[in-house]
Amino acid sequence: MKKSALSAALAGGAPAPAPTVAAPVQNKGTFLDPSAFPCIEYADVIDGVKTVDELGSTAEQLGNLDIADVAIVGSAPTNVLLDGVPLADYPLNPRRRRAGEETTPDVAASLGAYDSVPLQTSSSLSSNYLSKAIIGSLPKGLTNADKMKILQALPLSPSRALLQEMNVDAVSSRTSDGRSLRRQVLKGAVMVFVTAGYSGKRFIFEKAKELGVRTVVLDGPDSWIQLLEKEGVVEKFVPVDFTDVDTVYDRCLQAIRAVRSTIGELDGITTFCEMAVPLASRLAEKLGLPCNSPEAVDNARDKHATRKIMALAGLPTPKHYKVVSEEDVAKAAAHVGFPAVIKPISGAASIGVIRANNEDDLLKAFKKVQHDMSRVRVVAGALVEGDEGDVEGIDAAGNAKGWIHLELMVEEYLDGHEVDCDLIFDNGRAVYGAITDNWPTVEPYFNETGSNCPSVLPKAQQIELLELSVRSVQALGFRLGVFHVECKYTSRGARLIEVNCRMGGGPVRDTNLLVWGVDLVEEHLMACAGIPVRPPVVRTPLKQMAEYTINAQKTGHLTSVDFLDRFRAQDGVLYARPLVQLGAKCHCVADGLPTWLCELMVVRPDVRQAIAIIKKMEEEINKELETLIV
Repeated sequence: MKKSALSAALAGGAPAPAPTVAAPVQNKGTFLDPSAFPCIEYADVIDGVKTVDELGSTAEQLGNLDIADVAIVGSAPTNVLLDGVPLADYPLNPRRRRAGEETTPDVAASLGAYDSVPLQTSSSLSSNYLSKAIIGSLPKGLTNADKMKILQALPLSPSRALLQEMNVDAVSSRTSDGRSLRRQVLKGAVMVFVTAGYSGKRFIFEKAKELGVRTVVLDGPDSWIQLLEKEGVVEKFVPVDFTDVDTVYDRCLQAIRAVRSTIGELDGITTFCEMAVPLASRLAEKLGLPCNSPEAVDNARDKHATRKIMALAGLPTPKHYKVVSEEDVAKAAAHVGFPAVIKPISGAASIGVIRANNEDDLLKAFKKVQHDMSRVRVVAGALVEGDEGDVEGIDAAGNAKGWIHLELMVEEYLDGHEVDCDLIFDNGRAVYGAITDNWPTVEPYFNETGSNCPSVLPKAQQIELLELSVRSVQALGFRLGVFHVECKYTSRGARLIEVNCRMGGGPVRDTNLLVWGVDLVEEHLMACAGIPVRPPVVRTPLKQMAEYTINAQKTGHLTSVDFLDRFRAQDGVLYARPLVQLGAKCHCVADGLPTWLCELMVVRPDVRQAIAIIKKMEEEINKELETLIV
């Protein structure tokens, strides 16, 4: 990536069955409540229309929230050991840090190596990871009649009984007093998490413990979460063998019912793991607990279905075309135009996302994706890419045909500024939203770089992006919880990239908490427990931040990480830490997907100052790395 990229941060388809959609959303102008979308009012300060004094301060601040005590998580890797033995853990997708997308382990981990320490699991590795095959085996959602029968027979948990005794207006108040009442209801609630995700999500379970939630986690038998059970952070870990694909849903349901009989009535079922969202939604629906419909979840995870729903709802949609054979390539090129991006309709370990600038490029990209997917293998239960001779004794030919169904989509390349819109929904209504600016990715791999918050985009653009994000979530049929929506403000206006139906990863939770005082973890837990969600929000940012991830500029081995010490000592630097181990092999973009080397986060009184400091740090670090990567 060119160093000037940081400064840039300042400034229809082939026939397919139409998915069921929510009623079309009528765009009748701005409908966003400024008390729920703090970045809208503050954009006047960014634009120079108002001063902070003219904007005014929040009438009631955030009670006992002390930003100085906030634990900043980032996305640095963790090595999880129990009695010296590594535990099973999802790695975070190197293309999708802020989206928080997990991937199946790489070849080395699949064969039993973990940072050169044998992975001594008590069962086969395949028993520890959810696969696409499991997602494909899940039952359809229930009918409204079936859901009503379940709800009528559902006994009240102590938390729900307490909520019914409270004054609705008081418990729904967007004040620190209202939040105290909601926390009172949440304390003691029994919450089941369907898988733990990657170990960097430890802070989620620590927050649940802090709030008094009685946490039960269903995960693979060798999951890292058993460490938290041993520490008392998690009340109960229930091992689930994911090997027998067709029975996973029934066995999870049986395990949850057993938990209910021993611990008490459940208040919610949730997950912060991408792969587990379809399973969690079905389990919650079956047990009559608050949830989004399986249909909405499935449509959000299917890029082609999302585009169709957007179009049917009258929302701006990038041109797209479904490609299932080589004959479709020319049709896709004629319909979409160039530049274009070819990608799997639903993720396949992030294999096969490529930019094409002309029809020849598109055809080559299509053939490359077909070739790559033909060599995808299931190794000890993990979906991995394969190349000739990459692992001794393993056939390079793919064996994953029965696990995945490859469908591709070609869509127009979106120019302009990319943003994240983090939203919280309660009963189909957006009760919080804020924009974070994403900086240009490293193409052609779309590798993430940095972000800043509050946004420096003009107010009108922020409103358009937030409105599109809210309407997209509503059009998909979602009702509650936290959503991480990715958009671009293009030369033709706001356009949706995708809706992630769970909290984003990497610095996303940190960003919303540091800047706007909203803890996405706490609010999502409340939503999934059926508690009203109205987070108190400040009108002016508590902190203004920028964060950045250094992509390797050359290929070689990293000989030192000590260069980060002097950056950690600088005022306003919340972290400056390595993402790879000493001696690790690093790749630059010329040799494939670039390696993330380290991550940085800076806070300053003004976001533009934070951006400028990060830019200077990036230049200095890359200069040092020229001699440290050999």
